[in-house]
Amino acid sequence: MNVAARNLGLTVAAIAAAWGFSAYGYFRLEPVLGGEVGYNDAPLAFALYYAVWSLAVFLVFRRTFQRGGDLSPQPLRLVAVVLLALAFAAFAVLVVPRLPETEWSRTNSPVEFFWATSWYFLPKSVEILFQQLLIAALVLALRDRTCAVWQISALVAVLFGGFHLTLALSYPNPMYVMRYTIAATVFGALVPQLLLRLRHGFLLSYAIHWAYYALDIIAIHFAFAVPDP
Repeated sequence: MNVAARNLGLTVAAIAAAWGFSAYGYFRLEPVLGGEVGYNDAPLAFALYYAVWSLAVFLVFRRTFQRGGDLSPQPLRLVAVVLLALAFAAFAVLVVPRLPETEWSRTNSPVEFFWATSWYFLPKSVEILFQQLLIAALVLALRDRTCAVWQISALVAVLFGGFHLTLALSYPNPMYVMRYTIAATVFGALVPQLLLRLRHGFLLSYAIHWAYYALDIIAIHFAFAVPDP
């Protein structure tokens, strides 16, 4: 096995371990923190949890990211980050509370995202950053293997979409699992195009990822709104 193949194997193993152990840790922490919906009931704790994971991933793959060139701090990019953060915060604080009311019980909706409040989007934003860093590490590692962009897109689509099939282990809602798996597969095919062909592809990829949850929570509240008396 040559050095490039070995490095790619180590990268994939590290990404799988980080993703798997972070998910396991979340479900172990949720009852400890006394939250039925962890992101709603312990938003600061889980934001910190995924911030630590994000920092760990960034440090482990820092040389890979440096070669990628899109994660280094630059004034224009920092301005874009601030503007995105303000837009996301405005959505969570101003839009989410004004969505139509819904009614859920643990028997008819075990999916945590259906219960999302404004606070939910704080740890979710950090979790998305964590996922984006893992995807970027994989894309850049495959690029270093001199894979064609379409090959990278195909592989990331399969891996990112396939990972979302594990939602079935926690949420016995086939439509939810199928919807997120399809979205993740399409998004996985798109991300390498953004990261490798656009100057600020990482920010755009993050924004699209975040926007999916924003659109989804809007659709959920309108589709399952409580009828007017």
